Amino acid sequence: MATPVRSSGAERLRPTPGDAVVAVLILLAALALAWALRPGAAEGGALTARVTVDGQVLAEYDLSALDAPVEVAVDQVPWPLVVELSSTGVRVLESQCPGQDCLRTGAIHAAGEQIICLPNRLILSLEGSGPAPSPDFDVIAG
Repeated sequence: MATPVRSSGAERLRPTPGDAVVAVLILLAALALAWALRPGAAEGGALTARVTVDGQVLAEYDLSALDAPVEVAVDQVPWPLVVELSSTGVRVLESQCPGQDCLRTGAIHAAGEQIICLPNRLILSLEGSGPAPSPDFDVIAG
């Protein structure tokens, strides 16, 4: 019986120790990128909640000054709502507006995030005083 001949191509398909080094370096680079781009990485300062109706600022709240959650009623709109402010974020607790999308948005925690109630023309936004403020735009194309 003849001994089977091994193809030289089969030898090249096996991983080498160099391949393992490259894979580990790629994994480390991916982890470093994920750490740098994690939510809240750019913020370092206090958060301020701003309530705006029809472009007019109704109120601003310094969230870092809060020790416990505070409920604030917003009655200056057609459908009154209740906002919960805490040191970590903001959410709408109750709303009488027809769509109630503001309730389904949930809590917001980072500077630049917003809760919008279209029937009331209300914007609840978070602003931060961190070292890298977020720009007024989402994307630049072209």
